[in-house]
Amino acid sequence: MFNELNRYDNFRRYRYLLIDNRVVLHWANPLSLEKLTQQFGENKAFGEKKLTTVLRTDLDYDPSVCPTLIQLAEPSILTDDVIIDDISRQATLERFWSQRYICAYLVSDQKPSALAKQLINIGNSIGRTLKGSYYPFFEPFRMQFLDEVGSNQSKAWLKAQFSQIYNYYYPSIHNGKFIQFTANKEPMPEKSWDVDDNLPIKNIRIIRTLVNAWANNRLQFEEQQSLPLSKDVITEATQLVEQAKQLGLVDAGDILFWGICGLRYHQAFTQNPKVLMLTELAKKTPGTLSTQVNNANIIIESTNIK
Repeated sequence: MFNELNRYDNFRRYRYLLIDNRVVLHWANPLSLEKLTQQFGENKAFGEKKLTTVLRTDLDYDPSVCPTLIQLAEPSILTDDVIIDDISRQATLERFWSQRYICAYLVSDQKPSALAKQLINIGNSIGRTLKGSYYPFFEPFRMQFLDEVGSNQSKAWLKAQFSQIYNYYYPSIHNGKFIQFTANKEPMPEKSWDVDDNLPIKNIRIIRTLVNAWANNRLQFEEQQSLPLSKDVITEATQLVEQAKQLGLVDAGDILFWGICGLRYHQAFTQNPKVLMLTELAKKTPGTLSTQVNNANIIIESTNIK
């Protein structure tokens, strides 16, 4: 990312890091808020500062848990390669955490205070469109979810909200690799958010739990370590959660069990007649799907067929 942040078009602009203070790193971590304050903090009564709080409207009663925007470099100044390496390592480490600290790199012509307001406005705008409160779009999983699962209409609308952000890079679940999400150069699209995307967004927490559980299982259990983490795992998890709900499963444990088995065995599980029969029973006794499937001793072979 050092080369990317310092290539010519980015080099001419401010470069920022956005962190989520609902996650607290150990004070000795070079990226902890304490260490970043030591490195970038300025004792200024007035004027722009290198550390700026993003007062998201649903958390502004407690600024200490609101995100912080850190100015890594002014225009035409190189970023520090050491901190960029630290950020990459942290993004890789936390890629399957339920809540992540490293949110994004941002490149913008805007100064810190103006960009912080823009981030607040984007969250408020998305929240209004989804008929809810402030939407924390900058959370890495949410950004990757919107990028991969959202319709072209929704993504065009979202990119239009980024008009004051020249480049945006979020850390993905794939080894923390940063993905570029750049604003549209076209005018604001006539159509706004695609309402068909609202249902998947309502399921995002259980989808995130499913993806993280599947990924962590692969790290924890020896017999699963050879199983690949599909580049489309978020899309697949979204489809499996929707499928489980369409089948009438309501218990979170049942939905997660369906999803994990679906990610591992694909159609060999989701189209197995015995499994589908037991799913009908689990609808009547929520929370029992895993027990019923395990007790039935159904032999399911792993397959790559989806």
